[in-house]
Amino acid sequence: MNQKKSPPNYHWVSTEDGSQTLFSERFQEACHSTSGARSETLLHYIHGCKIPEKSSAKEMTILEVGFGLGLGFLTTLEVLKNSPHQFHFVSLEIDEGLVRWFVEEHKTLLQNIQWTELSLKARHENGTLEVLIGDARQILPPYSSLQWDAIYQDAFSPKKNPSLWTVEWFELLKKHSAQDVLMSTYSASSSIRKSMIAAGWKIHKGEKFGPKRTSTRASLTGETDFDISEHLARSPSPALTDANMEQYGK
Repeated sequence: MNQKKSPPNYHWVSTEDGSQTLFSERFQEACHSTSGARSETLLHYIHGCKIPEKSSAKEMTILEVGFGLGLGFLTTLEVLKNSPHQFHFVSLEIDEGLVRWFVEEHKTLLQNIQWTELSLKARHENGTLEVLIGDARQILPPYSSLQWDAIYQDAFSPKKNPSLWTVEWFELLKKHSAQDVLMSTYSASSSIRKSMIAAGWKIHKGEKFGPKRTSTRASLTGETDFDISEHLARSPSPALTDANMEQYGK
């Protein structure tokens, strides 16, 4: 990623693996770990959701929570360029300007570009891309006919964007997920894991990346890892809900 132009209200940040990410002036947070934007994407989302394995078996629908600079989509497209099946990539993004910037920077990758008031729709060589623009809690429910095979839970941190980490949010994701869905995120917060469990997800330990000692993987089948269950039982941290989210991190 070596774009010279940055979108409005963002600036480029170099990361330790040589890739770049964007820093959001609105959220006062980078879109990826400064330990490595591309490496983090590969570890947490591509491998965390077992994208190559799933794609080899069937046509997939992927939901990404937080489009950002489009690195999740671009990395998925790169990894699945020789896949026998197409994939459908749906992403959520509150900043329309950021999505328009992405299209301008990467328009050679996209065909049949269509804009509506609330979305971008386009085709790519391996399937389709759709970015839903606006408040994720409002724009996602109408897409009830879709079933997610994989979820990249890559929103800004719970302290910066708590509404995308509550029990109610994870219930919404579960409602529209395939039974064999895999959800992956960089967060290993006890409150976030409790939120997922309260919404019906089973929690598994994810890999370490950068300064974080672990991360989180979630499924709708099996059981929560025993050591995680034991730790959460001892933790005083409450599950994050729509009712208490404004107090998170204070």
